[in-house]
Amino acid sequence: MAVVLALALSGCGSNAPLENDTSSVEQRLLKLEQQVERLEARFAVQPPYRNKAEIQAHIEALEAERNELLTRHLPQHPYIKDIDRRLGILNSQLKMLE
Repeated sequence: MAVVLALALSGCGSNAPLENDTSSVEQRLLKLEQQVERLEARFAVQPPYRNKAEIQAHIEALEAERNELLTRHLPQHPYIKDIDRRLGILNSQLKMLE
């Protein structure tokens, strides 16, 4: 896949040496692969939570992740909105258990 991507990008009219193109393409490919891994992890199906402690622990973890993401993204960013949506669901589940 990297070779195909490198060939496609090298045919874009760049005057830089092929070595620079290859390392640049490899860096870009690595970044894209990391993004895919993060996105796939976000949509992994999680088992249902069975008690208040599990729900509360997950809420705390999501809030910590949200705070960390807010150092790089605005509240309107899809990552933040996704966490807000999940927090809403978990808080609703927590209220139903009380």
